[in-house]
Amino acid sequence: MNLNIPILMYHQISREPHPNFLEYTVTPKAFEAQMKALKFLGFVPITFSKLLDYKNGSAKPPSKPVIITFDDGLQDAIDNAVPILESTGFTAVFYIPTDYAGRKSSWMIPEVNVEFQIIDWATVTMLDSMGFEVASHSMSHPRLSKISSNDCFGELSGSRRKLEEILGHEVRHIAYPYGDYNESVKILASEAGYYTACTTEESFVDLDNDMFALPRFNMGVDISMLNFLCKINTADSPIGIMAKQMLVMQSKVPGSVKKIFKRILHSKNILLI
Repeated sequence: MNLNIPILMYHQISREPHPNFLEYTVTPKAFEAQMKALKFLGFVPITFSKLLDYKNGSAKPPSKPVIITFDDGLQDAIDNAVPILESTGFTAVFYIPTDYAGRKSSWMIPEVNVEFQIIDWATVTMLDSMGFEVASHSMSHPRLSKISSNDCFGELSGSRRKLEEILGHEVRHIAYPYGDYNESVKILASEAGYYTACTTEESFVDLDNDMFALPRFNMGVDISMLNFLCKINTADSPIGIMAKQMLVMQSKVPGSVKKIFKRILHSKNILLI
């Protein structure tokens, strides 16, 4: 069955987006508008546990499933997103880097020269008790393909073990930090006891996907409502959709229009052919 499930990847939800983290920040107003759009369009948020149920045939999926995920366990994201999720009756998945619970995201400093507060264990437990799915984001947020196999397995298994100790139940899902993985990392994730793993590649998911290389759509301040609607329905941007239509229709499009549109594509670094 091909469901074309969009998995949405959020990091920070903040009223004051940091200029170094705009690619990974959405304002509460924009996030609320996106959730209301999903609800209006009939999308039904699910968890990865439900995805596995649909895959093995033990449950029937809704006609328009979507998975809403949050990486890093940022305090502002939880404070701003959870009330909106509750008001829409939506569930979500929160990926936690276990070494950083209650601390700041210092791993970000070399990358973007900023750090944010991470939720503490009491908040992690609260999310779990509220019915949200809590999952692993490794222990210390390394690039898993760049460390030894032993260290990689330790990051994967150690994070899962810590979460299970805190929550008192099995933890089966992980998102690779930075979306970084290779075939070895996928094998180690399976050996560490996970059932699914998310990347940062962008595409729809269906039940035939490799469950250890699930793609997601990143959400940042540059995602307009039009862009959001295009992504969740077509896995493409408005410009990308226009480019494809131009290829189909170019024999019918006047030359003057082609020239204008090619300038637009060039400014966006998109090739028409």
